[in-house]
Amino acid sequence: MENKRDITPITISYNAVIKRIDRYTGEVLDVEKIHNLVVTAGKERIRDYIAGLSTVDFSNIAIGEGTTASNVADTALETEVVRAVGAKTYPASNQVKYSKVFSFASGDSYSITEAGLVDSAVVLGSVLLNRLVFAVKAVDVDTDLSVAITITIN
Repeated sequence: MENKRDITPITISYNAVIKRIDRYTGEVLDVEKIHNLVVTAGKERIRDYIAGLSTVDFSNIAIGEGTTASNVADTALETEVVRAVGAKTYPASNQVKYSKVFSFASGDSYSITEAGLVDSAVVLGSVLLNRLVFAVKAVDVDTDLSVAITITIN
């Protein structure tokens, strides 16, 4: 017979802050705070990491122009524009925060609407941890995009 105990399950939550920033003045033009979706492939990679089956962590932030709502079956951003390594900080003992400010070249102009953490700088074969879709953030050579994703283990 199984011994039943009052056990609190481990939960993982993810929250993101997206900001548009004037590149020259540093003024924050707008801010959006959202809770995003952890996808099935990301949960499986976390399981593999804990079990020692994978040594790859999620260190890159990808951004794109896809507008389809996030779904647990997502394996990539819908329309990825760029990805880059995010800086890691540890705001609390049970948190890791990934952040990146994306700057754009002359002639670049995007309507960014999605972001997520991925495990590789290379698109082919990478694993998506989470995906978030948000209001359009118009960016160009004059406007940077700050993406901060905090992972909390409870």
